[in-house]
Amino acid sequence: MKINVSEIPKNGLVLEERSTGKDLDIQRKDLEFNEPIKMKASVNCEYDNVLIHLSVEATAEFPCSRCLERGYYNIKKEIDIVRPLSESKVIDINEIAKDELILDYPIKLLCREDCNGICPGCGNNLNKRQCVCFDKQEFTRGIEIN
Repeated sequence: MKINVSEIPKNGLVLEERSTGKDLDIQRKDLEFNEPIKMKASVNCEYDNVLIHLSVEATAEFPCSRCLERGYYNIKKEIDIVRPLSESKVIDINEIAKDELILDYPIKLLCREDCNGICPGCGNNLNKRQCVCFDKQEFTRGIEIN
């Protein structure tokens, strides 16, 4: 979604688009956007500035950082941007949305806040069942006890 600044009407305009992660060129191997990324931009010119209010909604699928199960991350952002009219003739809304989505990624993607991860001894998913390693006290948080 690109906006030609010289073609913005006096009363502004509203643009809506659905894109994919590929359309926005989001290159993270751990995130998949299986549903469309919804974007809505309200664009107005005031004085010597272009005012953009951008809404972005998306759902990303990812492997959990602790247990490797698939999880879903819902993104809902409201972004206000002010650009000088003299800065550019064309404004790329997709590029702005991509930058905002990338900035919003958490450092660790977890399937849920209280994810227990996997056992360092036997590899069992500790969200689904306790393992024998912890019952025998052979392993505690990945450190072998003699």
